[in-house]
Amino acid sequence: MRTGLRVIDTDSHQMEPQSIWKEYIDPRFVDRAPVVGDMGNGKRGMMVENEPVTRQTGSYPMDSKDFHEATTKAMERFKDTRDQGFSAAARLSDMDAHGVDAQVIYPTVGGQILGKSFADPELLLAVCAAYNDWSLEYCSLAPERLRMAAMLPVQAPDLAIEEARRTATKGAACYYVRPNPVANRNLYHADYDSLWTEIESLEKPVCIHDSGSPYLPSYGDRMETHTSGHIIAHPFEAMVAMMSLIWYGTIERHPNLSIVHVEADAGWLPYWLQRMEQHWDFSGCAEHPELKRRPTEYFKSNFLVACRGDEITLPAACELVGDDYITFNTDYPHPDGTWPLGMENLENQPLPEESIRKIFWDNAAPAFGCV
Repeated sequence: MRTGLRVIDTDSHQMEPQSIWKEYIDPRFVDRAPVVGDMGNGKRGMMVENEPVTRQTGSYPMDSKDFHEATTKAMERFKDTRDQGFSAAARLSDMDAHGVDAQVIYPTVGGQILGKSFADPELLLAVCAAYNDWSLEYCSLAPERLRMAAMLPVQAPDLAIEEARRTATKGAACYYVRPNPVANRNLYHADYDSLWTEIESLEKPVCIHDSGSPYLPSYGDRMETHTSGHIIAHPFEAMVAMMSLIWYGTIERHPNLSIVHVEADAGWLPYWLQRMEQHWDFSGCAEHPELKRRPTEYFKSNFLVACRGDEITLPAACELVGDDYITFNTDYPHPDGTWPLGMENLENQPLPEESIRKIFWDNAAPAFGCV
């Protein structure tokens, strides 16, 4: 708790030890588990299905010298935590030091792995299950504070349903899904309807979160550096995912499906609702017969969007859209995140204390099972 306000960070990350993939994977797949190997460019990195987990050719790279130097410098603030192996105890110590009551925790390498199509979906399921079991064990030190997001192999929707059910019984708080098209399927594709129906019944949110250098289509592909690709990929992918889930009837068909957008900022939200409303006013549901309500109504009934504490557009977003739809995130412990200043930045926003309280805790806590 900070100055009388509870805090839930709706986007934080694991820094997965390299050993977990072999140690936690189904023994049938241990010889094919992700492993550090020669990526074919003179460098070593995580490999699966005989490929690097991140794309090494083309645009949106992650391996430039300048990028690595900037990353190394930014990670110096996590030295003590890194020296403790980014353990659950070290994380809780960091949270206590800065007044954070709970974190929603997503993978790092796991998110990159989900950026591959996978030739063998059963292997992908085994990889997701390995991460999920390890992360659940990690979070068991304080499960009421460490809220685990389960990786889902959406490349195979039937297997994603299986893993959603399995992890729900073990304590997963939500489900981690990338916004990118997989196998030429956007998130509104009919093949996902049974998955969304299952997740509705499990009463847990779907958290949409992009990650760098995927093999899957990405808006970042238009750029030639990681920084420029990252600038556009995260918010643009989030915007398109939100629009498509609304306009193609997914939310109409699944009215109890809760969607949380994280690590994409929130400043775009008023404009994006405005843009959708303009098209509703022009053509209504002429091309989208499943759209029964105005786009903003679907947003307000089913979506949350996470902000950084330092967004200068945040007061405008609260005024134009409402302070009931925004949550808080820092991206801990990633180098481009706002930890530990993000909380102070939000406290210093020209917003009423009531709005800050909602963003820090009230809006997100029920979705993630925090009491």
